[in-house]
Amino acid sequence: MATGNQLGNNGGRMYSFGAQPVLIDCSVVVNKANTSGTASVKGAGVQKVFMYSTAGGSATAIGNPLTVSAQSQGYALIQLNSNYNRYLGGFSGAVSPLTGGNVNIDATDAALTIGKPYVITSAGHGPAGTVTIAPVADVSGSLAGKYFMLYDSYGNNFCIWFNVSGVGMQPLLGPPAIGAVNGQPAGVRGLKYVQQTIATNASAATIGAALVLTIQNLDSGVQGVKSFTASGTTTVTVVSTAFLPVAGIPQDGSTVVPAIGPAIPVIFTIASGSATAGSVWTDGSGHLYTVTTTVSSGTTLVTSGIGQPVGSSLTFVSGAGSTTALSFSSAAAGYATGFSFALTVSDTNLADWNAVGLPRGLTPTAGQSFVATATGAGGSTGTVKAVGVSGILSVEVVGDPNLSFAPMPQGGSPNVGAWLLVQFMGLPSSGQTPVLTQPADGSVIGFSFYVDARLSPSNVSTGAI
Repeated sequence: MATGNQLGNNGGRMYSFGAQPVLIDCSVVVNKANTSGTASVKGAGVQKVFMYSTAGGSATAIGNPLTVSAQSQGYALIQLNSNYNRYLGGFSGAVSPLTGGNVNIDATDAALTIGKPYVITSAGHGPAGTVTIAPVADVSGSLAGKYFMLYDSYGNNFCIWFNVSGVGMQPLLGPPAIGAVNGQPAGVRGLKYVQQTIATNASAATIGAALVLTIQNLDSGVQGVKSFTASGTTTVTVVSTAFLPVAGIPQDGSTVVPAIGPAIPVIFTIASGSATAGSVWTDGSGHLYTVTTTVSSGTTLVTSGIGQPVGSSLTFVSGAGSTTALSFSSAAAGYATGFSFALTVSDTNLADWNAVGLPRGLTPTAGQSFVATATGAGGSTGTVKAVGVSGILSVEVVGDPNLSFAPMPQGGSPNVGAWLLVQFMGLPSSGQTPVLTQPADGSVIGFSFYVDARLSPSNVSTGAI
């Protein structure tokens, strides 16, 4: 059984009783303000299309006989590029014009009507990817050596690590991009380590303000382009400089503590006891922790340690100061900052168009039509217009076009091509008989003419068959 998209028994060929049949087609945009009454004539076989025009000038000056009076509204005079022997038939149709002003498709405006058709007037672009970072305060150097990952829209992974009053080491996550240092040259993209210096016991707002200065100066790898803009204090809003999503939500540092080196930050909340900077302590399971700053009972003990703490007490191993065992109520190990992260804007331009009804697989392009399935989506800057009505029910050929198809040279002029006159019929204000109607401005009228080029006297003489 044949399906709808299969070729027929003749393999897709079309047969005609015409001796040398030619199919000519074109389209034209109705524009009364243009001197010819049309614009954008598209079609290799059509030379000119005249319609009623309101543009100034005499008919002789602008070469359009349909500007003589308003009585010429509703007609089109078409000049083909070549002469033909016979008119075999034709068909035509009108494409609806647009109406109203531009309408935004973004979710904020939510100005589309579900189920209504629209035509794209501007594909626009998607919003810039946005994330937020909510820092926590440093407590006695608790952020020393901690880090978080920040991803941009250009292919960079920024490891932002903390140096607290001179304490803290860069984590080792792999080799950085070649030349990837602060102020790196254009073209360098990949893993980049960025030091963030803060003071001991800096507040969350102070840390946020410092991050703003650091983040807004991160280089994208594109000459003269930074990766982000940034603002805020207790919550830092980070916006991509590209109209693209960022590569992902920021990730806090790893909380995994290796059983065997290298040493990483391990933070203890001490219930009782004191320790001096540089002293070494153990949890009794072979894990060692070197005190970063001197602490007293009831405060946070910052160490550089190996292994996840076991139990609830630390015993003295070496160094200066008290040797009395330390009791701890909790321990946080690893590189995690404890910051909160969120991905707030991540939609793409294509996703926004798909969300409002553009069929999947299409690239949003001015002139495409679709039916709205949502009132708006995302943050695309794309716009559409509503669909109007051309007012045309049918197009009729006026007179016998065969009598205008083979003009001979006259007065020294060359052949000028075959001529056809058509009229547009629309709805009457009353009654049932269609009436002569001027197509609405912005309508696109398509013409197709089936003609025979064989034995046209002028074509035979010029070889233009």
